[in-house]
Amino acid sequence: MNPHVPTETDRDEWTRHVVETHFDPDTGTPYWLEWAADRGIDVRSAVDGFADLDSVFGSFDEDVLRSLPVERFHPQSLSGPRRVYETGGTTGPPKRVVMADYWRQQAAWAGRVLPEAFPRGNLLMLGPPGGANNAGVFVEHLADLWGTLPFFVNMDPRWAKRLADDPRRFDEYVDHLLEQARRVVSTQDVTVLFTTARLLERPAVRDLVADSGIDAVYHGGTALDPDTHEIFREEWYADVAVAGEYGNTLMGVAQEAPPRLRPPADRNYSLDYIPCEPYFVPEVVDDDGDPVAYGERGRVRLTVLSEELFLPKLLERDSAVRVRGEAPLEWDWLRNPGTAQAATAEATEGVY
Repeated sequence: MNPHVPTETDRDEWTRHVVETHFDPDTGTPYWLEWAADRGIDVRSAVDGFADLDSVFGSFDEDVLRSLPVERFHPQSLSGPRRVYETGGTTGPPKRVVMADYWRQQAAWAGRVLPEAFPRGNLLMLGPPGGANNAGVFVEHLADLWGTLPFFVNMDPRWAKRLADDPRRFDEYVDHLLEQARRVVSTQDVTVLFTTARLLERPAVRDLVADSGIDAVYHGGTALDPDTHEIFREEWYADVAVAGEYGNTLMGVAQEAPPRLRPPADRNYSLDYIPCEPYFVPEVVDDDGDPVAYGERGRVRLTVLSEELFLPKLLERDSAVRVRGEAPLEWDWLRNPGTAQAATAEATEGVY
């Protein structure tokens, strides 16, 4: 049971609740109601816990999120302000989902798992904006929970990926972003810089942090290898607090393990990320779909268990190492996630 989220249930009980929500014949989710009717399955009776999802659903076909109207994927009971989110389109056309409060919940989760000493102040988001991208919305909610202000320098990750094969134009685009960031930090009180690991590697961003009042950097977006992570903490950003998150539009935020649970040096600067149980459960599996042993690398298979969205057994593009969690967050964690070999040919990470 996760003490940092408002859901006081275990994984199996929450699974039953989410299935009941999405398969209620009167207020459930159109796509899943049609799916069950086509197969003649009473899903609410067939699923007694998380383990039953494998035999009932198999692997989820993510292409339906690209091609079908987005209204079909949220329960009819979902009301109030809603937002359509899109994935970055790294391995094909973007996938779309509808969410209401999910990203506020994810911001609250991340804020509670962040190290106690991590500064809470105004944030500068140097990355994708709000709108269809979740990252800017996440930062907006995090600032709101801290009682601070978010500032934004809007990056278009799809445009950045188009420029990735042209170093001159790519550098010009990054310079354009940094010029805007310098204008913000020169006139505003900014405590936390939230941006991608790839941008934090660039000397100009290191100079931006060193020459400003920024006290912390929060990285996400692209993979970060342990050697670079060590340099981040011990050299380039040794004078500020450092934390990371791993996630995406469908998944949510897996917060880096704080030092109180597993210090960076004790994990040889590997990036250990904690999934937000029970809202999403990433499993690390082999080519046959079976869980790999602890310490082994495999493909990430994601299940989203939200009252707003239900996605069972979605095979992600990323691979990761399966590691044990620490009390009180004792479920499986993900170590050093990165683009899986099978998806590398199609994926361009670029600046994001």
